[in-house]
Amino acid sequence: NPPILGGFFYSCRMPLLIRCSISRPIGFTPRLLVVFAVFFMLKLTLNAQSAFPYGVASGDPHSESVVLWTALKDVEQTEHLIWECSEDPDFKIIYTSGSATTCADRGGTVKVLAKGLQSGRHYYYRFWWNEQVSPIGRTKTTPEPNAMEPVKLGVVSCAYLEAGFFHAYAELAQIQEVDAVVHLGDYIYEYGPSKAPWTVAGRRHFPENEIVSLDDYRKRYAQYRLDPSLQSLHAAHPMIPIWDDHEIANNSYSDGADNHQAVEGDYRERRSAAIKAYYEWLPVRENAPEGYRSFRFGQMLDLLMMETRLDGRTHSPSDEAAREAPLEVHHMMSDTQRQWVADRLQNSTAAYRVLGNQTIFSPLNLGVLPTKRLQSYNADAWDGYLAEQSAFTDLFPTVAPVVILTGDSHCSWGFEGKGYVELCTPSITSFNFDEFTHPLIARIAGTWLKRRNANLEYVNVRDHGFLLVEFTQESAKAEWVYVRNIKEPLNCKVSHQRVRYVHPWTSNMLSKSK
Repeated sequence: NPPILGGFFYSCRMPLLIRCSISRPIGFTPRLLVVFAVFFMLKLTLNAQSAFPYGVASGDPHSESVVLWTALKDVEQTEHLIWECSEDPDFKIIYTSGSATTCADRGGTVKVLAKGLQSGRHYYYRFWWNEQVSPIGRTKTTPEPNAMEPVKLGVVSCAYLEAGFFHAYAELAQIQEVDAVVHLGDYIYEYGPSKAPWTVAGRRHFPENEIVSLDDYRKRYAQYRLDPSLQSLHAAHPMIPIWDDHEIANNSYSDGADNHQAVEGDYRERRSAAIKAYYEWLPVRENAPEGYRSFRFGQMLDLLMMETRLDGRTHSPSDEAAREAPLEVHHMMSDTQRQWVADRLQNSTAAYRVLGNQTIFSPLNLGVLPTKRLQSYNADAWDGYLAEQSAFTDLFPTVAPVVILTGDSHCSWGFEGKGYVELCTPSITSFNFDEFTHPLIARIAGTWLKRRNANLEYVNVRDHGFLLVEFTQESAKAEWVYVRNIKEPLNCKVSHQRVRYVHPWTSNMLSKSK
């Protein structure tokens, strides 16, 4: 393979020149060989960082294929790359390979579909460009259709770069047995630099304005993808993502957004630019432009990734009457998607039906708290769309067990309803109650919410981290994992975990005990 040989000779060129410039041969002692080996590895690493500054990623895994991704910087013309996939990290045997191109029209991003893979297997992959090799990524295909092996999913959302360091991403990257990471949105934030007291020095948004154009969105993704913790997560596990609102603009819907004003231009153009950049920078298949799609993990679970922002969402209600408007005029998704979700749930033969969901589905009364910061309900969540919420609440008992994985709220919640449980992941960094009040008051608020909401089995409104959910034939284990301090740059380790178990065929599905 010419790129491999080229990369090898390129890395060796400097030490060979040094050796030839000396009047007498250098004795290759073991110590000298070690020095040369370290030199080669360091040079290869620096080359990878300079040629591939955004790292590598994989995503949208199927049983026989997976998307592979990387990006080059400042691309002005068509560039050609080679990609390789192997079953071993040393690439002694190349399982499959191919070529790819990128150009300015794709913002330098590269996306290929590696096909012909075996089900339920780990693979290692890399890219070559101009005799330089990328960092190595690790991915995994989904189990074969009839498999009943356990499945473990990582669940993340809401990573506000200015609010803190992405330590939770780095910690999740270290967990070897994760089959895939489900990202439920707010991968980036569209805001310009913030003056809020909870921001972290040295982490400022670029460009230094609210992003509106395609070039803006590309630059913001590029900034986020330079983060080493995010790069480590992408290199460690395949990701199954869906956007929420901040990939476009805060509280976005089909025809507008609360954070889009007329002076910022046409919303449709902004929305189009945002989604184009999303598909460029995320390792997702592009055969589902509406965003919603499904994944099968053997007979253990069917994962349905819903899209509740742009595919039919009407504006969030301003009063109680609008909240109770009929489904025909007030909804979070199109009729086509709603029927797609219902059909997939009803026809699923998997042990679990799992929904990837952006905003909180379950009823949640926030008005019990003595504060004016919160309304009695979150109008931007399913509580603002009661007819559609009710339609799915009626459906779930007939297709149980349903597990809803949810992002957006920045807090950890465990809800129990008829035929379903909802597990909400905390934010990676985005502000929660701790940023606005004393930790003790935040703890009391969580306790009070749990006491006054009968369907709420678990709550944490203080800590940042991620969610792990392992599905087995007997039960599903939900583990909220929290990191110690997102405001400090050092790799702050996990501080604590909380566990709940989902028992699919019992009246009270969510409990502390196994």
